[in-house]
Amino acid sequence: MGTPFISRLEPTRLDGYDPTKPHDQQPQAPHLPPVFLDAMEVREAVFVGEQGTPLACEYDNDDARSCHWVMYASVNMTTAAEQRDPATGAVLRPRRSETRTMPIGAMRVVPFPHPPHPPPGARYVGNVLQHDDDDDDDDDEEASQAATQGHSGVSSPSSVAPGAPPRRRSKTLTSVDEERQASALPYGQDKPTTYHDGKEPYVKLGRVAVVSEFRGHHIAGQMWRAARKWLEDNPAFFNPSVTELGMDQLKVGAASEIPKWNGLICCHAQEGVVKVYEKWGFRVDEGMGKWFEEGIPHVGMFQRLHIKQGNPKV
Repeated sequence: MGTPFISRLEPTRLDGYDPTKPHDQQPQAPHLPPVFLDAMEVREAVFVGEQGTPLACEYDNDDARSCHWVMYASVNMTTAAEQRDPATGAVLRPRRSETRTMPIGAMRVVPFPHPPHPPPGARYVGNVLQHDDDDDDDDDEEASQAATQGHSGVSSPSSVAPGAPPRRRSKTLTSVDEERQASALPYGQDKPTTYHDGKEPYVKLGRVAVVSEFRGHHIAGQMWRAARKWLEDNPAFFNPSVTELGMDQLKVGAASEIPKWNGLICCHAQEGVVKVYEKWGFRVDEGMGKWFEEGIPHVGMFQRLHIKQGNPKV
């Protein structure tokens, strides 16, 4: 493996991306950023190919508004195998190879706003919260049981027990929920957790993936250090612009009330890789509990970067 290098893609339009098709079968591929297609190549290999996440659930609406980091490596690949004479063992044709640059790791940082923190014990399929047909009390009891069971005994969110009726997707969001999630700014207050007061804007690290053949070389750690350095150097990048949105849409009366990022980072981590994120400085947020995404148990983690404070973006 040659010396790896990292490329960063800032938020960009991804019009025409078809989540039901793999990255190399996109009809609008000529108009899509190559770095993003490379990120999807890695994510499909890891999350879809290895972990069984449905392809249609891997791409989401956060991709267009996120910053993406992709690590590449120069890899020597065989294009024609060596041929030898079966009788004498003499080389008839030497092995042929060429060096190709391929994506081997990816991650993204999603700006605020974010949907509400997942309820403890909740189940998500394609970023959609799943509900049973029972009443809310039954839902709360099941969520409590799921949170204590952990991974064992909890089926994939898309599966049901033999003979059981199929689960329905979440009920229609209220107008308040829709406005909060679709707003250009944090809208409304979230539930307080151990490290988040429910109000402060935060960015979210996610979709961290490394191709299996290249694990053990600290690829993810190198990408995180690059992303962290960029965030520390550009703390106001995701802050809302007063000129573009106006004070009315910001729903504030003074510049001091304009939401701005103060270094808080959240991560929805798979339980199996919590120790990796702890090495990066994240801490488990016990107040967020445990939930399941595509059948995989997750926990919330936070850390705060020390950034320079600046004036609101104009």
